[in-house]
Amino acid sequence: MKRCARVAFWSLVGLLCAGTPAARAQSAQPAEQRLAVSLSGGPTLGHKSSGFVSGELDWKLTRKLDIFVEGGHMNNVGTSALDDNANVIATALGLQVGSTAIKANHFDAGIKFNITPPTPKVLPYVVVGAGFAKTTTEVSFTQNGNVVDPGIPLGGDLSGSNNKTILVFGGGLKFPFAANYYLDIGYRFGGILSNVSDIENDVTVKTQRVMFGAGVRF
Repeated sequence: MKRCARVAFWSLVGLLCAGTPAARAQSAQPAEQRLAVSLSGGPTLGHKSSGFVSGELDWKLTRKLDIFVEGGHMNNVGTSALDDNANVIATALGLQVGSTAIKANHFDAGIKFNITPPTPKVLPYVVVGAGFAKTTTEVSFTQNGNVVDPGIPLGGDLSGSNNKTILVFGGGLKFPFAANYYLDIGYRFGGILSNVSDIENDVTVKTQRVMFGAGVRF
């Protein structure tokens, strides 16, 4: 009986000792990194080419799905319609168009779909989102090379600020490095929808951004 008790005791000790490394290994596993913060910049493409800056916050819901919020500034997404409208006024007043610009501050949120990567070093994704953009239209006129006041009030198609809806689509590639960091190269198309209730004959502004960014996961 005593021998059986000793055998049982040492067997229990052996099981506990064998289980301890596994328990330590399990407890030593790092917590899953769900939050990511990144900054991006690059050129905007279209009728007017300029630049942009933006910041983004991602939260991982599942291995395949993130939600994101983004805010940024596009320096000039002016359209051909803006140039045409400015030329009409300039011709009527005997002036020339100096410059035209539509500047946009935007905030959007949406879903990021993580595609099964071909390699752990390259993580592809696509995004879809929506939000709002505050656009500011600026036009200048010149005469004999000097900027002049046109002397008349300009309509909403040539001046002022408006709040509009923006729809965002795109994708990109993330390149992880140094455990928690990553580089991000992508493309975003944004349609800033027209607001004919405020601006007569307003048109949708189609924006394109080539994104170069870096981020960190927590």
